[in-house]
Amino acid sequence: MSKIYLDYAATTPIDPKVLKAMLPYLKQDFGNASSIHSMGQKALGATDEARITLADFLGCDASEIVFTGSATEANNLA
Repeated sequence: MSKIYLDYAATTPIDPKVLKAMLPYLKQDFGNASSIHSMGQKALGATDEARITLADFLGCDASEIVFTGSATEANNLA
């Protein structure tokens, strides 16, 4: 019998393209993007690139894109 997952409010499966893009940052380039060391700066650069890509897709300015760590953080920010 196959399983059906219905709790998408809690988590969702990762699209294979997203996983491929994220693997370097999950395995070797996992620096804190708020740090000044080289690993952190590499992570910050990737975050900035993601922000620009998303802004281009949405037709807005990159400065309007804010990434949060959770839905609660996003709700509190809003």
